[in-house]
Amino acid sequence: MQLIRFGDGRVEVWGRRLEREPNWTKKLPSLVEAGERDLPPGTLLDCELSTKKGRRFIPSLFAKHRKFKPLVWVFDIIFYRGDFIGDLPLLQRKAILKGLGLRQPLRFLRFQRVIDLRKSLSKTLERGYEGIVVKLLSSPYEVGKEAPLATQNWRKVKRR
Repeated sequence: MQLIRFGDGRVEVWGRRLEREPNWTKKLPSLVEAGERDLPPGTLLDCELSTKKGRRFIPSLFAKHRKFKPLVWVFDIIFYRGDFIGDLPLLQRKAILKGLGLRQPLRFLRFQRVIDLRKSLSKTLERGYEGIVVKLLSSPYEVGKEAPLATQNWRKVKRR
């Protein structure tokens, strides 16, 4: 998903894929409040929506009587204070992102160096995640028509 705080201060929440109703702003008011609290105007974050019980409970976040609260893993920043920063290396974008001091329900997704891909993937799968995303720290953020582009700079690795 994307969490956007426009230059005028307005906050919107959008699904990145072509869902029938990708504007989730009215459905997730707690994320709007978090964006107003933590993001400077002109900021766009690339995130993953989840719950404390995992991704399979995401549909419950849109129900009238929610069983869970949203949890948002923030892994990249594309615009900052009105400027496109996707051309900066990922390492610099992560530093800017960390400097925002995000608070619940927003969580800064830390990263670690992958030395052994098989071992890292195995540990991740044991924890119940679907896989890992491997990115070069020097990589730019490349935007496609529907979502970020998978390039030679990054790959999502899942169980076969």
